[in-house]
Amino acid sequence: MINHLQSIISIKIPPHTPTQSINHTIKKANISQRSRRKLRNDGVFLLNGKACTWDTLVHCGDTLQVFLPTESSITSWAHTLDIIYEDEHLLIINKPSGLLMHPTSTVRDKTLANAVMHYYESTKQSYDFHPVHRLDKDTSGIVVLAKTARVQHLFTKQHITFHKVYDAIVEGHMPLAQLAIYWPIARKERSIIERCVHKNGKAAHTDVTVIKTGAMAKPLCNDTISSGAQPYTHIRCILHTGRTHQIRVHLSHLGYPLLGDDIYGGHLNVIQRQALHASELWFAHPVTGEELHLHAELPNDLKNILVL
Repeated sequence: MINHLQSIISIKIPPHTPTQSINHTIKKANISQRSRRKLRNDGVFLLNGKACTWDTLVHCGDTLQVFLPTESSITSWAHTLDIIYEDEHLLIINKPSGLLMHPTSTVRDKTLANAVMHYYESTKQSYDFHPVHRLDKDTSGIVVLAKTARVQHLFTKQHITFHKVYDAIVEGHMPLAQLAIYWPIARKERSIIERCVHKNGKAAHTDVTVIKTGAMAKPLCNDTISSGAQPYTHIRCILHTGRTHQIRVHLSHLGYPLLGDDIYGGHLNVIQRQALHASELWFAHPVTGEELHLHAELPNDLKNILVL
């Protein structure tokens, strides 16, 4: 694996250093925020010679090595893509749930990046994988990819704004037809993954519109108290900021966790992933200036819930 990687940094953790995350360790090494973001998304980490992840904690005396994959390290994987839009500059895909965006230190193949490389090879296109934005593994929906690093950079250089709409299904009946949520979001104390609403967090704004309420015969939990039909609400969320897990945190704090989102209080009996789908996206094309308005249908696992 190391033969296909370029070394970025090697750090020996000094004595008496308190236990800390890899992110904190790299930040103290004076690596820019942009570079840290790339490392978090694409980096491969070895701790004392063994593979680890961004979430791993390091201790005094440890040796941390950080690598980035070379372009050729993204291998080809034959997997059908649901392509929404394509031109010579962009490839826009409806990503299924359960699919990682790109290889990690522990998952080297069968990701969206591997499938895209196979698509480029099979269509005789000489491009690499340049995601403009990302979705969590278990979130489905629209993903924008630039075909070149130059086009990818244009999105930042031109300060292009993405207008994002998500469909979600939450537990319970939401009483309001519309609401705006402005709760700030911060990293949860003693957790690297989870976020929470916190007064000292970063500003976050989510608009919510109720589409439909209903009930499922299947119970949401296995206790003896729950019985009868279980209520749900199909909602549409517009993101005005892009905090990590923003929709999931806001809805959970409101008391209506996403179905299948066991990290933030949802149950897994009905669906085995968070019921969240990036359904609409519009933005100005970075090269042509054309306004692109894209739509991705709800996947079958979410459709099936709405017809129960």
